[in-house]
Order: sequence, then structure tokens, then C-alpha cells
Amino acid sequence: PYEVQFGHAGALAQAQEETASAKNDALRKAGAYVPDNFEQFAELIRTVYDAEVEANRLLPRPEVVPPKIPVDYSWARKLGLIRKPTMFVSSIVDERGDELCYSGVPITQIFKNEMGIGGVLGLLWFRRKLPAYGSKFIEMVLMITADHGPAVSG
Repeated sequence: PYEVQFGHAGALAQAQEETASAKNDALRKAGAYVPDNFEQFAELIRTVYDAEVEANRLLPRPEVVPPKIPVDYSWARKLGLIRKPTMFVSSIVDERGDELCYSGVPITQIFKNEMGIGGVLGLLWFRRKLPAYGSKFIEMVLMITADHGPAVSG
């Protein structure tokens, strides 16, 4: 029963002067470029732009390449483009390079020097190469407790 108005919520034309068509007519009379409908809006912008360039009132500039926007983390993770960074950092084991290292000692050197379980546990637990008696002690403890553990009752 009334003309729909586009603007703020609840807009309602109470008189002919308040309608969208009346406002568009007033803008045209004042010299504004007003399309007949929304579909013509982009075409009218191009027409006005071209006319302003031709009249030397507007100088076209080269297109500016927009800066690259970083990919949204959640979106990229869902697509499998990235993985979540590790939250756990070890100061004794380094798996980043071509070779596994325990406290800075490459695993091939550990095998070459026959450091054994005692030597490896020394690197992992104490972060250093233990003297031979320290490595041997750790291995003896493991041998004694291998069947049931250090605190088996009975």
C-alpha cells in the first residue's frame, strides 16, 4: 500500500516529495548523474568517467597492484596448505636436519662410537656425554631392573 524506501530501517515516505523517485528527480534537476535503475549504475559511472577523462578534468593513473594479503590461517589449515607449528620444543633432541641429534651429537656418531644405552641416556637425561663408568652404571641398573623394575614388591 506504500512505496518501499531504501535507507535507514523503517523508512517510509509520508509524502510524494519523500519518495525515492522524487529525490532522484531533484538530483537530476540539480545536475547530478542519476541512473534510471540500479542495473545502469556501473554503466553510468563508466560514462561519466570517460567524459571527464576526455575533457581533461580527470587524469587516469596506472592501476596500483594491491598488496598481497596473507592467507587466513584457519582456511589454509582446512585446505591442508599449512600445518600448525609445534608447541613443544626439545632442547635435547633435534630432528630438524638431515640427521637425528641427541644433545648435539649425531646419531651416526653415537653408533660409530658404540655409546650404548648408557651413553644415549646420558645425552638425553644429563645433556652431555658421560664418562665410561657413568654409562656403564646406567646399563647395570637397567640390567638389574629389566625383569620387574626397581620397586617390585616381594
